Amino acid sequence: MTATGRPVRFWYDGKPVEGLEGETLAAALAASGIRELRHTRGGERRGLYCGMGACFDCLVTVDGRASQRACLTKVAEGQQVRSAMPAGTPEDPLQPLGPEAAMEPARREVDLLVIGAGPAGLSAALAARRAGAGVLVLDERLQSGGQFYKPLAPSHQAATPADRQFADGLALEREALAAGVAIEQDAQAWAAFSPNEIGALVGGQAQVIDCRQLVIAPGAYERPVPFPGWTLPGVMTTGAGQTLARAYRVAPGQRVLIAGNGPLNLQLAAELLAGGAEVVAVLESAARPSPRQWRQVWTAARTAPDLLRDGWRYLRRLRAHGVPLIWGTAVLAAEGPGRLQAVQTMRLDAQGRAVPGTAQRFEADTLCLGYGFIPSTELARMLGCEHRLADRHLGYPATVTREEGATSLPGVFVAGDGADLGGSRVALARGELAGAAAARNLGLQAPEPAEALGRLQQAERFQRALWSLYAAPRVRLAEIPDDTLLCRCEEIRFGDVREQIRAGRDTLAALKRNTRLGMGRCQGRYCAVTAARLVGELTGRPPEVEQYFAPRPPAKPVPAGALGFEKPEWGGHKPAITPNLARPVVVATFAPMRTEVLVIGAGVLGSCLAYYLSQAGQEVTVVDRDDINLQASGANAGSLHVQLLSFDFGARAQAGGGPAAATLPLGPMSVKLWQQIEADCGEDLEIKITGGLMVADSEAGMRFLEAKAALERSHGIEAEVIDGAALRRLSPALSGELLGAELCPMEGKINPLRATYAVARRAQQQGASLLRGCDVQAIERLPGEGAGFEVRTSRGTIRAGRIVNASGAWSSAVGAMLGVKIPVQGAPLQMIVTEPAPPLVDHLIAHADRHLSLKQAASGGLLIGGGWTAAFHPDMRLNRAERSSIEGNLWVARRVLPAVSGLHMVRCWAGMNVNIDGAPILGEVPGVPGFYNAVTSNGYTLAPITAKLVADLIAHGRTDIDINPFRIDRFL
Repeated sequence: MTATGRPVRFWYDGKPVEGLEGETLAAALAASGIRELRHTRGGERRGLYCGMGACFDCLVTVDGRASQRACLTKVAEGQQVRSAMPAGTPEDPLQPLGPEAAMEPARREVDLLVIGAGPAGLSAALAARRAGAGVLVLDERLQSGGQFYKPLAPSHQAATPADRQFADGLALEREALAAGVAIEQDAQAWAAFSPNEIGALVGGQAQVIDCRQLVIAPGAYERPVPFPGWTLPGVMTTGAGQTLARAYRVAPGQRVLIAGNGPLNLQLAAELLAGGAEVVAVLESAARPSPRQWRQVWTAARTAPDLLRDGWRYLRRLRAHGVPLIWGTAVLAAEGPGRLQAVQTMRLDAQGRAVPGTAQRFEADTLCLGYGFIPSTELARMLGCEHRLADRHLGYPATVTREEGATSLPGVFVAGDGADLGGSRVALARGELAGAAAARNLGLQAPEPAEALGRLQQAERFQRALWSLYAAPRVRLAEIPDDTLLCRCEEIRFGDVREQIRAGRDTLAALKRNTRLGMGRCQGRYCAVTAARLVGELTGRPPEVEQYFAPRPPAKPVPAGALGFEKPEWGGHKPAITPNLARPVVVATFAPMRTEVLVIGAGVLGSCLAYYLSQAGQEVTVVDRDDINLQASGANAGSLHVQLLSFDFGARAQAGGGPAAATLPLGPMSVKLWQQIEADCGEDLEIKITGGLMVADSEAGMRFLEAKAALERSHGIEAEVIDGAALRRLSPALSGELLGAELCPMEGKINPLRATYAVARRAQQQGASLLRGCDVQAIERLPGEGAGFEVRTSRGTIRAGRIVNASGAWSSAVGAMLGVKIPVQGAPLQMIVTEPAPPLVDHLIAHADRHLSLKQAASGGLLIGGGWTAAFHPDMRLNRAERSSIEGNLWVARRVLPAVSGLHMVRCWAGMNVNIDGAPILGEVPGVPGFYNAVTSNGYTLAPITAKLVADLIAHGRTDIDINPFRIDRFL
């Protein structure tokens, strides 16, 4: 095996580095002893970790293109590589991440689409192609083979494959290509919108793949193993170390310690030794196999004798080099200022506890961790395929499939480790069965491969025997120190998460909103299962699949500019159905109870009602069928609007725009109330009143803004129209093609992930009660004046003197329980967030002619919305973004802020807007004394003023301002 790649020179942080054409930046930097890659917000450095493009810790800037994964980016002559992101200034701009997008994404039709070119994907593609199906394989990597085969990089060549693993991978790929399978490398399937429509980026260009059958075979990634120092440069997964060694012939370090569970660690140690690296030791968390396990050894020997022989060869090589294999031992901590220097270890007892007096310290510059894997279920979950909880190591969602990989959705198969863990031989057999089954669904002749079925059963027997021999002690998170990082991306520590759980924010959704856990580029891959396990340990509540983070596009971050395509405009928000989206975790019943005021809905409005009512001395109970802040309020982007939205004025406005105009005075009042709440709570709600800019790129748009500003000024709103030159002075990063804007100084932003929880906490401190998982099912008026109501809920009965309907888009259903027709509809809307960016915009940005809301959060990410439609997905049982809305929203954002083309979209989710007529519905309902409504669109901005007005009515019988324009009487 020889290095055949042409020598190249590139620059890293201003210093020259030598590399070989065909190898990755990560490999070239590792060969030069450079470990430190990206910078975190907290000032720490990260290095290569997963080595497969899943963790996003090895990000670098390449020739001005931000956030390039060093483990997947090839070196080139003269490249300028930096560890830091561009400043986003004219002197140091964010360069576009790819070519200019076309007018529309290219569309391709295929019989069978296979996602992933590892063992399962290639075998599925080959089986279907042999039956006559047209097959397209999309693979994110630059070469086929996946994590298992790990083909030799183009920087090196071998006359013959170095081992059977290399040979088998090459043979399978050649066989698939010879059969006519089309394989696209550098192809990322970023979203599954239906079983027949997949969004992909192929060579940086957007494509939509229309397929009749779908096989998802994305493989797995190594599970997180948190301990103090696990984020130090030099700490990486066994897979990352093996990729460097096998594919690029680069040792991951000078002194390598390997720790984990399973034979893959032995293979890595043997390969490193064969390449001349120094391996300090191999630590295995399982206990040494005993003679009592002879049956498992016998089963393994009968079902895979060649693999058992491989294992003995690895052990002999370790003994020959004097490398100790230490059983029943795990890593306690990694040490080093800035990079790994030493590792502390400990012996484990059968329950996974540290054995006192067994600590050891190894000096090492590299620690490879291989403690098992987690299936990449993102696309399968995005489609709504049924999943179950697998009880292995930390626990994880696994796709429910039949033997041939068929899922709960017709025409969708999941094969290999992407469904559940089974190893390469199980993956090969299941892939072949899935490909043949997909071909039969296409009406082709493809007999069920009996040989593959036999191989599958044999491989599964081997796996059961193997993992019985390698049974590790159960994972115990209780002993991990509080200051250990749990979430690598957002730098959230175990102590932060434990504190939240003990305070009652004890679901992954609540933890995400309160701490930002899971909001980074890895999208929860390296923290979600740990956090779920921690919740279970502290609450005693077993985890459920529905409680994991909702599957949202993109499956991995994608260049935002590549997905922007112009779409037709429309007026307002598009109403849609509003089913029950709750996923309650508390369902225990309670004894009948009483309260003076019952608030239905624990979003931002319900929380503000509890705050003002309890402040006024009222006994108030808030009920929600889910949890605080988990529906519309918790999915909000946090804009504080004061001026009219573009579709609330002019020809597109509801009810001629009158109700929306009447609401204008409420905006500034509500913003001031938010500031008062922030001061009273003593928490930073990230309120920034920086002003709003509604931009225009046409003369008609400028005339529209002039007329709108005049109306707003007549209602007391401070607003002025500025020209393009003044706009660029205020916000230089905005497009030079914009002609001007309306400036509204009172607008700004708030963090909705903090604010609702803060005001709810303050309300509880003032005496308010909150009941979650409490679905209101019926309301009965009690006989007699002032007798109140009896409310039947899923957890028990509540008698209330008065009721406030604060259930937002679901308010009409609550009203119907009392025979009151409330003209409210829900409008699911999408939001997009990019990766953290340098400071680009300070204002709240909107557009005169287009649906757009854009602002930069305190985290640095751009929040992009503006009313683009989302839709309810019955298989997922949640609202989700639509492809056309994502494309249209990004097109407008890029047109207004060109730097969007230099950023990745990290997440896209759906919230819920309230459609009325442009104005709130407030106050007591005529004919139903004691039943109040507190319902409004623009709910986050107007929540405090809406809640205060209704609280004043209840507590004092009057309000300081005339609310007649907002009463329900206008609809009667």
